Amino acid sequence: MRPFVLPFAILLGFLFHRTLISLNYLTPYLIFLILFLTLCDMDIRQIRISRLHIWLLLFQLITGIGCYFLFLPFNDILAQGAMMGMLAPVAVSATVVAVILGADMATMVTYTILYNVFLAFFAPFCFSLIGYHTGLSFWASCWIIIRKVVPLIILPLVSAVLCRRFLPRITAKIVNHKMISFYLWAAALTFVIGQTIDFIMMQDRSKTPIIIVMVAISLVQCIVQFAFGRWIGKKYDDTIAGGQAIGQKNGVLAAWMTQMYLNPLASVVPASYVLWQNLWNSWQLWRFKSPGPVNKRVPMPNEEEKHSN
Repeated sequence: MRPFVLPFAILLGFLFHRTLISLNYLTPYLIFLILFLTLCDMDIRQIRISRLHIWLLLFQLITGIGCYFLFLPFNDILAQGAMMGMLAPVAVSATVVAVILGADMATMVTYTILYNVFLAFFAPFCFSLIGYHTGLSFWASCWIIIRKVVPLIILPLVSAVLCRRFLPRITAKIVNHKMISFYLWAAALTFVIGQTIDFIMMQDRSKTPIIIVMVAISLVQCIVQFAFGRWIGKKYDDTIAGGQAIGQKNGVLAAWMTQMYLNPLASVVPASYVLWQNLWNSWQLWRFKSPGPVNKRVPMPNEEEKHSN
């Protein structure tokens, strides 16, 4: 059933977007559980910042600023949206998909924490230079973003470490059922897609042309980021981790940051990016189950035992 889960989640988001808006408050709790269940199977001592992480961070930073100045002569809103499409924070759920596809969990978790903490301090500075801000001080802006990032990234990590240290039996049971996190992520995806579709449909019809252009920009950015991530990841023997680390975005947090600090309409780029990235993820999961996987295959639980028997 797994290859069909993501397309089904996207379809539900399309069809029931108005109803799902009232359930958006569940998303942070789902993301917390998703990351906690995934991190329970990881040794915190494995977290190391590598050259791969530095290359990925520099790519997002340089291309984000570059996209802003590239589109600025044409339209300020396009410039802001394109910038956020590249600078958008890493989705905490990226670890779930990446590990299923065979990526190194420590690589994914390290970059997720590294980039989100970096963005919490860089984004307010960047927004201030652009000139769209709410009059808050630099540190006040940082604190607002940190409050959004820390509960979703740091607390699940701390909880998982404490669980591994003091509740080893419970941790073992969680690890045996860690695939539940994939289905929780699919539920969270349904809410995000619903929010994206609802936001786009509520815009004025006169803005349809620029919305179409922003959706196209998000598609191009999705292709570029996954392609570069996989290319640089291959050089460090982790193709999937490289692609998922910069390709899979936290569209909800990116849209929130855009609406609060920039022109709200520019949030269409990071919001629509969610659709493209999850179509790609669905295809990857489908390929993973086929004879020609996208990356070297990692045996599923109990698979090695079945082969040995």
